[in-house]
Order: sequence, then structure tokens, then C-alpha cells
Amino acid sequence: MSGNRRKSPFRYVLEEPIVFELYIVSLNFTPAPRKPVSAHMHDISRSGCLISLPLEIPVGKNRIRVALDFVLNEDPMHFEGHLRWNKEENNRHYYGVEMDVPEDQKDRLQLELRGLAGANRIRVM
Repeated sequence: MSGNRRKSPFRYVLEEPIVFELYIVSLNFTPAPRKPVSAHMHDISRSGCLISLPLEIPVGKNRIRVALDFVLNEDPMHFEGHLRWNKEENNRHYYGVEMDVPEDQKDRLQLELRGLAGANRIRVM
């Protein structure tokens, strides 16, 4: 019998995408104006998420820091992170976000994910 050898965190796919506001914090370490962009979150893990936006952001060789303000289950959450990759599909732009989750927020995020699971609003991948 072998143990779990999974090295990547579980991804939780949202049954219905969550609409939230995303802010571009900086582009290549240059601060950006704080202007909200309506985004959809499609899945989330303890360290990142898959989002989609109605606009194209040139990830490529750029370092793009973003802020995400969203509600998973009950409480508003705020995390910052970096756009890691992008792809276009059906006129929608998808991005992988590597979130910087502070140590004191990790348990809170896990509780929110458990609440979504209990309400059958996510499935584990």
C-alpha cells in the first residue's frame, strides 16, 4: 500500500464562478493606479487560483502583481499575488494567480474552503 505522494496542493473547482474585484498593484515593480476590474474565479487552492477577465494582460516576461478582494463563503478576503500564466479561450482571458497567503490567514482560507465543500459549491481536483 502506498501513501499519498501528491506534491501540489489540491485544487477546488467552483461549481459557479465567483465574481470579484481584481486590482493591478504593479507592473514590473512600477505601481499601477488602483482601478477595479471585474473578474471570475473558477478554482482555488491554498496557494493560487484560476481567474478570468474580459481583458488581456501581457503576462509573458512581465511581473504583474495583483490584489484580489473576494468572498468565498461568508467573510470578505483580500490576498495579493502574481499573474503566472495566461491563455485565451472563447473571447475570455484566463490567468493563473500565485497568491501570497500570509501565515495567519492560511487557516482562515482552509475554513472558507471547507464551508464551500459543505455547501457542495466546490469539487476537489
